Amino acid sequence: MKIVGLTLFQKKNEPGISVAELNLLEGFGIEGDFHWGGEKQVTLLSAETRRWLDSQTEQGLCFKRFKENILIEDLEIKPCDRLIIGNAVLRISNLTKPCFDECPLVSPCRLSGRAVFAVVEKSGTVRIGDTLMRF
Repeated sequence: MKIVGLTLFQKKNEPGISVAELNLLEGFGIEGDFHWGGEKQVTLLSAETRRWLDSQTEQGLCFKRFKENILIEDLEIKPCDRLIIGNAVLRISNLTKPCFDECPLVSPCRLSGRAVFAVVEKSGTVRIGDTLMRF
């Protein structure tokens, strides 16, 4: 598992900024990001799911609204996993991206259950190219 993209979202409903590194703060989330605290401090998504989303002609309700902070090649994690990324530690929360009843897609899409949220257990810096290790 390797980081292939990082995005900082300074304000809600505004485009994110692609960055080379993110500073993670224990118990809070990403320094400068509008998501602060709670169980959704950091959003992770597999690069495979992002490519699938970008290739779809029929758009689900969340396709344009959902944005990940950390894009990971070969992401394989489950709730409560702990990850070491760079010198930071993340814990995957039990929360995943739900599907909404008003979505025009008939069945749940690949975003549901594959977009995961994490909390920062140990502050540190993560960079594009860093590998993730589960423990």
